[in-house]
Amino acid sequence: MARYFFNVHDGISIPDTLGSEHPDLQSARTEAVETIAERLRGALLTKGDVSAWLMNVTDERGFTVIVLSFTAAVQIVDHVNVAGQVPGAL
Repeated sequence: MARYFFNVHDGISIPDTLGSEHPDLQSARTEAVETIAERLRGALLTKGDVSAWLMNVTDERGFTVIVLSFTAAVQIVDHVNVAGQVPGAL
């Protein structure tokens, strides 16, 4: 099994100093996607800034083997005026 490190950059760089062992790169990819999805969900629910997130996964030699980048904007719109829409009409 190989050890992979899941380094998060979400405004603050958080290096993974422990890593985790995986049988293959696909297994590491699955963990990366699940981890970033969980962190994003938490940030969105607490109105955190998710404007530019990045996770890079490195192998034991320090080589980047996976990059997950995410850019999102959450905006609450009180009033939307769509062309041709009559205000108050559904």
